[in-house]
Amino acid sequence: MKKIKLLPRSVIFYKLYLCNIFITVVFICLIAAVCSTFSSRLILDNLIDFNEGMIETKSRAMDERINQLDNTINLMLEDENVFRFVMSDEDYYGRPTALLKIIHHFQNVCSNSDLVEGVCMIDQERGFALTEKTKLDISEEYLQNICRGENSFVVQDTDEGKKLELIKHFEPVSNERNIYVILTISENVFTDNLLDGNLPGVVQFYLLTEQEDIITSEGIGEIESEIKGELIQQTGSIQELEFQNERLVLYKKKSQISDLSFVAVQNYTYLLNEADEVKRIIIAVSIVMILIATVIIYLSSRYLYRPLKQLGYKLSGMAAKKEKEDLNNEYKLIENVLNELQAEREYAIPSVVRDLIEKLLTETFDEGRFEHLKSLLGQDMKYDFYILVVVECETVEYRGEVLSSFDDLIRDCQEIEGFFAGMTAIQYAGIFNTSLSYDLFIQKIEKLKEELEKKEILITCCVSREFRNKENLSLRYSEALSTLDKKFFKGNHKLICESSFESEKAEPYSLEIEKRLTKYVTEGRREEALTVLQTLTENLSNSAADIQYTRFVYLQLCNNLIKNVQDSGGHLPKNYTERYIFNAILSQKNILLLKQLAEEIVDTCMKCFEKREKPLSANVERAISFIETNYMNDLSLEDVANAVFLSSGYLSIIFKEETGYTVLEYITYVRMKKAKELVLKTPALKIKEIAEQLGYNNVQSFIRYFKKYYGMTPMAYRKEER
Repeated sequence: MKKIKLLPRSVIFYKLYLCNIFITVVFICLIAAVCSTFSSRLILDNLIDFNEGMIETKSRAMDERINQLDNTINLMLEDENVFRFVMSDEDYYGRPTALLKIIHHFQNVCSNSDLVEGVCMIDQERGFALTEKTKLDISEEYLQNICRGENSFVVQDTDEGKKLELIKHFEPVSNERNIYVILTISENVFTDNLLDGNLPGVVQFYLLTEQEDIITSEGIGEIESEIKGELIQQTGSIQELEFQNERLVLYKKKSQISDLSFVAVQNYTYLLNEADEVKRIIIAVSIVMILIATVIIYLSSRYLYRPLKQLGYKLSGMAAKKEKEDLNNEYKLIENVLNELQAEREYAIPSVVRDLIEKLLTETFDEGRFEHLKSLLGQDMKYDFYILVVVECETVEYRGEVLSSFDDLIRDCQEIEGFFAGMTAIQYAGIFNTSLSYDLFIQKIEKLKEELEKKEILITCCVSREFRNKENLSLRYSEALSTLDKKFFKGNHKLICESSFESEKAEPYSLEIEKRLTKYVTEGRREEALTVLQTLTENLSNSAADIQYTRFVYLQLCNNLIKNVQDSGGHLPKNYTERYIFNAILSQKNILLLKQLAEEIVDTCMKCFEKREKPLSANVERAISFIETNYMNDLSLEDVANAVFLSSGYLSIIFKEETGYTVLEYITYVRMKKAKELVLKTPALKIKEIAEQLGYNNVQSFIRYFKKYYGMTPMAYRKEER
């Protein structure tokens, strides 16, 4: 093959190419360094968040075990013999029998608690101590050591080694009695599952006492003095530390009820090392790939140059120019290729027009782009006024019909020029320039819409107000899209003009509307109630209110109507919860469907009061009174029947006929009504306590019924209503 000689410009081109390769390599190195640093930091932050959550959980478990120890101490002090020992004089407890009773009680405490290995009670005034084994005399030095650690966890040296102890100080009689209770704690039981999860060289968990003692998963031990000093001085929950060429994160969570702290040490040096390794791999692989690509491109360019030159000769003949082109320059060859492709661009005009119109309507106005669009479509756009039209046709098959109809309008009407194209599969947009008045232009659009409807093509059409400054195209387009959303109020397949939404009316909703609606419903005046809904719907539609605001108005109206009816004694179906109403309103696609839903709720509420027109019988009245007085007891159908001196079968029949509820359903209804009041008005009560007050022995049964009535658990309901 004949070797191709490169021209001087080609040599310059390859030099620039090599320079670009060098810059690319440097840029990739920088990107790899930044990405590895960022990713390692991101992973570290996620690990820190995970460890914080785990430490929070373990700290709560530690507090629960400390509470168990406090309960053990309380159990010791509640014993009659211990109480008399603390409060009485010394003579009585000089008797061995009295002391044996206390020692025996201490033994029972130790045997009943896995956390406690030993018990000791010290009476400072009497100068002796009682343990679960014997009575001991105490020295002043021992007492001073105890006083330094009062009301805290300490580590004591004993004959059996170091032991973790909890010291509590009591002064039952001021300045007369000083009592110390010491619990020797089983470290294995106390730290069981608390210090689990240790990963050697990554994360280690410890307990830290106020006296700077460390408790590890293997017992009482030590850690590096510098790390221990940082943990003792640490005030925040997280601290990063560099120690002996290693990067550490220190965690500290102090107990809420004692001086014990839960601490952890995380070593993330390995993470930094892994990030550096990844960075080196990325850089190496990128450089190798670039070098391979460089060689391939160079070899390919050497052997592709000749076919490119031959193509230029062929294109020069197709161009039909008078003068022969200089084809010795490869850049000129490429220019010829592009010119010939540009000459054959007509096939791409529809997509080009669509893209240009989309950019004019959604981006900052570009005069050059506008002029290019005019030249493509042969439009002068010489009139003063511009009008935007946005069309929506839900039937994709009629796309060609819609486009051709508006193109015919532009072609056939001398007073109208413009561009029209499909923006999405079902939405179109047009920029029209016209000398017609706004009303006459609307008539043209109405006529076009009628012709499409004859072909069973239904469209929703939004026409903007006329404007002069075409630089406002993007603003007018966003306003037109917003106006198109008003089909929620006007309905689909309508012609919507922005002028119909210009004047905002007064606030369409008020508490007075709600009061009137409730009044008409409770009085059984259906026509007046429906008139209120009709007026509200018209006001919301004519005021061009926000769609979400309109849904909120109906949600508030329906929820408050249901609440008022229930407060008036009406018994609505169980599925009429706030969640049900919310989902039903959210699913409606236009304002007319919202009105129909509200009318259904009105009819349901009125039926409650229709049932009450016939007075309840004396037997049913007595049954209801008995239930509302004794709902907190474990009631059954037989209990209620016996209270009103009727058989359970007969009472069940008449109660259902007159109230619409079975006896058990009504008991649940009364309990749930009271439950809602207790959940909201007594935040200090726990859910279990509320369940007990309502007669539920099983709190899970209470939660299940509450969720069935109100759509969520009692705790979630309490939080949501705050």
